[in-house]
Amino acid sequence: MLNNTASTTSNINTVSSTVPYKKLRQTSLNARKHNVDTLNFKRGIISLARSIAARNLLQNLIVFSDDEVEQDCWFVAAGQRRLMALDYLYRVGAIDDDYPVRVDFIDKADALVVSVSENNDRVDMHLSDLIVSVNELANNGDSVEVIAAKFGYKAYYVRKLMKLANMAPELMQLLRNNKISLNQLIALSITDDHDLQLKAWENCSYDKSPKDLRRLALNEEEPVSDNKYIKVVGIDAYRDAGGEIKHDLFTQHESHGGYILNPTLVQELALNKLQVLAEQVANNEGWSWYGSQERLESWGDDSKRYEFPRPQLEDYAFTTEQQNQLDTIYDKLENVKFAMEEAEELSGEEKWEALRPLSNERNELEQQKSEILDAAEFTQEYKSQRGVIVSIGYHGDIVITRGLMKLVDKASRENKAVKVNTDGTVVPVTQVSAALARSLSCERTLAVQAALLQKPEIALALTVQKLALSVFSAGYHQNPACITIQETTRTMIEAAPGCEDGEAVKQLRMAKAKWSESLPKGWEDDFTLLTSLGIDQLLELQAFCVAATLDGSVSQYEPKKKSNLQKLEFAMNFDIHEYWKPSAQNLWGRLKKEGMIDQLTQAGVSVNKDEFMAFKKGDAAKRAEQLIEGIKWVPDFM
Repeated sequence: MLNNTASTTSNINTVSSTVPYKKLRQTSLNARKHNVDTLNFKRGIISLARSIAARNLLQNLIVFSDDEVEQDCWFVAAGQRRLMALDYLYRVGAIDDDYPVRVDFIDKADALVVSVSENNDRVDMHLSDLIVSVNELANNGDSVEVIAAKFGYKAYYVRKLMKLANMAPELMQLLRNNKISLNQLIALSITDDHDLQLKAWENCSYDKSPKDLRRLALNEEEPVSDNKYIKVVGIDAYRDAGGEIKHDLFTQHESHGGYILNPTLVQELALNKLQVLAEQVANNEGWSWYGSQERLESWGDDSKRYEFPRPQLEDYAFTTEQQNQLDTIYDKLENVKFAMEEAEELSGEEKWEALRPLSNERNELEQQKSEILDAAEFTQEYKSQRGVIVSIGYHGDIVITRGLMKLVDKASRENKAVKVNTDGTVVPVTQVSAALARSLSCERTLAVQAALLQKPEIALALTVQKLALSVFSAGYHQNPACITIQETTRTMIEAAPGCEDGEAVKQLRMAKAKWSESLPKGWEDDFTLLTSLGIDQLLELQAFCVAATLDGSVSQYEPKKKSNLQKLEFAMNFDIHEYWKPSAQNLWGRLKKEGMIDQLTQAGVSVNKDEFMAFKKGDAAKRAEQLIEGIKWVPDFM
């Protein structure tokens, strides 16, 4: 061996030298075991290999010998990523068997400590690997203080890691798969009973908050009056299942007070009852799926799992009697509407005297309509696409929500690619960045500006509406024309890369050049000079100036939000395809490759996924532009 040097680092003796690549081996004592098969990890190995090929190995591998396993070779305790990078270089022929690798020799007894320390110092180890490594040292006889000193941790942190090593194996597997957080695991560690840990995890609600997990794991007593599950199950059913209620001198009659001694049991009974009820409702009424959960809310995470029902009249299968009743109600509502419009023409007390009974009649008719809809059956087609969930209301009442559609099913029907998270929430594969949302909304605004050049009468209406609102109305009303007055065209162009080659910008620049030459000299200081243009030219000039103030840009993509240019587009019979088409620069190059495939699929283009994913991103964007050529299509988020 050459260039031997001795050193002592963190009380561990090392000797440095070089060994041939062919004598290096991986070892189970290397602490990093998690995420080594992920795409990002493998990409990192290739990047590291290129660095080694260019600048040689800058950091020594730490190795030890183990003649019991294999003689005349060295096992890598620390430097697994570097060894994998060398393996890659060997496979591609960049190095040979005798390539000299710089190493530091240590004793086998120090291998695990060195591995954990180095791995954590470089690319953070997965928590599950760290827990296992600390527990191995403890099993080998090291005290908490010794382990803490070796790693530079606080003793209480080492104790926490050792405590987590004794969690239920199923929970540790969830940790390895990133399906449980450290805080959730800590909450469950309040008990050493693996069955209680697992029951608490399985029975907790979707969000599985550490507070709820800890309470369930402890099986803490709860007042009957505060427990919503007992309201679902009933005290008798809870007792029949072996549950107990404790009373003391301060509690009232047992039917109204006391403490639940088995909260985990009562929660399990309640959730089971909800599931049984959901199955009955689905089978009896013909829904395609069913489920149950503790709470169901139309906002938050549930809104990312389900589309909540908003049935239209065609989704109901009315009986003849129900249909006749509805027809009568709609006729009456129409008459009330006309009567209220006439009453609005009156003034003073006479107006309110006329409106009051009409408003009451309208409310009564709407109530009657709601009662008919609540009692009506849904069509089989509607039920075949949707399901039912039974949950618990805020006051412990059972809530049955019919007509929910799983967002993953909706995406499948609409040919959209989505990712389903571990908590059931659905995220589109195509992620629209704030920059892309602003860019595309600016491009659309430029197209609307160009279209408005040909519609001077609509530009006049926009101007008059804006002025009239200032005179006749004190409230806020939406108007897409920014007549403050501020030109927006330049801002739109700057925010939309690649738009300058588009049809919209060409038309806007031609119009500006035309008017710059046509305006009479001195018009800036004397508006009367503009009267020489004639009424038609003035209207045309106004259309250009109003167009230049339009602003339909957004700062981020909001799926359910409508553009403030929507009514204007409708009035002009606007067609975006006349001004915009997707290109590598304005769209494809700003999406991930998975997003490109998703959008191409939505456009009806058949894509070989494996072949497409093999492209570099720039080439994939160009390929997407070629595939979409000639197809009139814009993405949903535009």
